Amino acid sequence: MRFSYKVAALLAATQSLAAALPATSQDSFAIKEKHNVPRGWQRISDAPGDHEVDLQIGLKQSRFDELQKHLFEVSDPTHQRYGQYLSTEDVNELIKPTDDALSQVRKWLESHSIDESHLNFSAARDWIRVRLPVKAIERMLDTDYGVFKHDDGTHLVRAPEWSLPEHLHEHVVAVQPTTSFLRLSPEKRTFIPVEVLDADLPVEQAPAAPAISAATPPAISDVCSTSGVTPDCLRTLYETYDYTPQAPNGTVQIGLTNYLGESNNRTDVRTFLQRYRPDAVGAADTFDAINLQNAVADPSAGEEGNLDAETILGIAYPLPLVAYSTGGSPPFIPDERTPTNTNEPYLEWVNYVLNQTDAEIPQTISTSYGDDEQTVPIEYATTVCNQFAQLGARGVSLLFSSGDAGVGPNGSCVSNDGMNTNKFIPR
Repeated sequence: MRFSYKVAALLAATQSLAAALPATSQDSFAIKEKHNVPRGWQRISDAPGDHEVDLQIGLKQSRFDELQKHLFEVSDPTHQRYGQYLSTEDVNELIKPTDDALSQVRKWLESHSIDESHLNFSAARDWIRVRLPVKAIERMLDTDYGVFKHDDGTHLVRAPEWSLPEHLHEHVVAVQPTTSFLRLSPEKRTFIPVEVLDADLPVEQAPAAPAISAATPPAISDVCSTSGVTPDCLRTLYETYDYTPQAPNGTVQIGLTNYLGESNNRTDVRTFLQRYRPDAVGAADTFDAINLQNAVADPSAGEEGNLDAETILGIAYPLPLVAYSTGGSPPFIPDERTPTNTNEPYLEWVNYVLNQTDAEIPQTISTSYGDDEQTVPIEYATTVCNQFAQLGARGVSLLFSSGDAGVGPNGSCVSNDGMNTNKFIPR
């Protein structure tokens, strides 16, 4: 009988000890995500243990299905709820994680000596951001970060496979940067190069657009030609030549995004507008420029950025323009030991915008960057698309380029699974 009491006491003590231990001690790790290293990338070394990464942890959004239903209804012109967009508070209530998910993830982070004071939460608390050295993240995710080099010389710090304690799999949907080798590239191939103007040449002597009376919309044949595309041509094609915005001044905005060190050179934009949209010249000096992740406006960088700003202002003026520039190109240079930006640009940008008020977010935002679909893990793509859905439910239209290479450049339509099978690669 005494033996039975001792066994019972020992079992009770063991259970109490297990309950007191960190969650990671109770659970075995299991792979959460694995993604093939895309073509063109090669691992060249281990990542330095002291290299710091802005880690973003995405928690499961508790009622995303409901949010998606709202999105479809308010976006459908035939639905009775069309245009009845959700407020920021409505969206956050639908996507906030459960209390249990937050509690479990907090305990996991605490078990790795990460104090909550170092955590940055999104407004809905579905995203956690924390800056950590690689060696700490490797322990947390039971993974191995490496330095990967692309054929074009770009470097990234990534982990193609990572794990979590099994009990966290139902609560954590994404951790980045890990598996994503997303390399945003500007979609600007279909443009016609023109002769570079002499720096001292007055703008009045630049190639001119046809002289058109503003009284009536011009004929397409008068303003469009194969030698170039002007704002007058686009406004005529899309029948917005004489359109006047109906919303009160400043309440409707349009936005653009810059990546890869691109920016919008106000001087270049002003020169363009002086010649092709004189009534919009003042907008070159007044559009809002918002820099994220230490993005720096470089006067020499801006071929894609200038094209975007000039086209948007040339067509949409007098709607106010907001230009977002997200830093992080290149995200890692292996011979520099100082912390460098290793961000995932779409996540950085969309999470920033989602934390803004409805009045601060443009109603339409254009992005002219993309990458091959197979470089983006399905979990990452789904996570980012779910973030985009939140903006859509709040009444924001997001426009993306579809790529410039048709079905793909020669030699690029090959699978990424090691089999090198011919395959259509969406962009």
